[in-house]
Amino acid sequence: MKLFTVGPTEMYDEIKFIGGKQVPYFRTKEFSDVMLSIDCLLKKYLHTSRESKIIYLTASGTGAMEATVTNCLSNKDKILIINGGTFGERFKKICDLYSLNSTEIKLGTNEALTETHLARYDNCGFSVLLVNLHETSTGQLYDIKMISKFCKKNNMYLIVDAISTFLCDEYHMDENDIDVTIISSQKGLCVAPGMSMVAINSRILKERVMNNNVKSVYFDFNNYISNIERGQTPFTPAVGICMQIYQALKMIDKLGLEIYLERIEKKAIDFRARIGKLPLTIPKYPLSNAITPIIFKKPIAIDIFKSLKNEYDMIVNPTGGVNEDYILRIAHIGNNDFEDQKKLVECICKILVRYE
Repeated sequence: MKLFTVGPTEMYDEIKFIGGKQVPYFRTKEFSDVMLSIDCLLKKYLHTSRESKIIYLTASGTGAMEATVTNCLSNKDKILIINGGTFGERFKKICDLYSLNSTEIKLGTNEALTETHLARYDNCGFSVLLVNLHETSTGQLYDIKMISKFCKKNNMYLIVDAISTFLCDEYHMDENDIDVTIISSQKGLCVAPGMSMVAINSRILKERVMNNNVKSVYFDFNNYISNIERGQTPFTPAVGICMQIYQALKMIDKLGLEIYLERIEKKAIDFRARIGKLPLTIPKYPLSNAITPIIFKKPIAIDIFKSLKNEYDMIVNPTGGVNEDYILRIAHIGNNDFEDQKKLVECICKILVRYE
């Protein structure tokens, strides 16, 4: 079976080899050294200072989103949320659950985020902006420089879910004045699901995290910060996933980040060129290199998803909600090459003939 999904991805052989090995005991110097190496490499590729702290959670991305809200925000905040799809909506649900004061910029189908959307909230007393920089449910990649400029002008904290843009598109945490970055193991890192990481810069660390009295045993960031200094987590991590992350980061380091990202970009360009003559469209808003949403004229997306899976052993991302009958999402990350994409497009063509 071949995965063209954004997470889990089609994993590289080197990662699968690590996944097949005995999981080591973790309260050792050797495992601490692994975690400290991971910490160093993640900061390098996030383009953030060594003074930033990274929290290592054995949780899904949603767990990291909720933990970030509870550790970094308070009921005194006035929060602005970019809601362009499923994951923007999830930030809103988390804030509502904790009875936080939040307002959403809700984007319609095929609607791109613009300066006009943000300008309506200028000088309105907002203290925090939450955004899923690549809204995976739609494929839209928001303009981080535009968002950062708005936050800086309004003296707001900027909290970014970068789960499906980190190691897929260029990402510069410090350059864009991002206070918090949330990432997970199963997207750009191309390893198994199981770990999520939260990178926190020194400003929000000192002003919020260290002073928030979080009512949680497992999700208190201060506990994680003190433990990672010795290369450990306060509770048992997904040790095997940590070893896979270490292998993935070493592979990227050997290849070079620029080349790694360039390969993904070229695959995205190649796929979009190949589908150009098919009876479907792609959104006009800016897209991440991670995925391409393909939009069918007829409500056949679910049927095509099933045909690809059952007849050709190929798995793509379906789309939930109002678009489930019309949109599929094709990932360009993981161990797939141009020839794999060519075969996928050929299979889609064969299936489409049935609906002419």
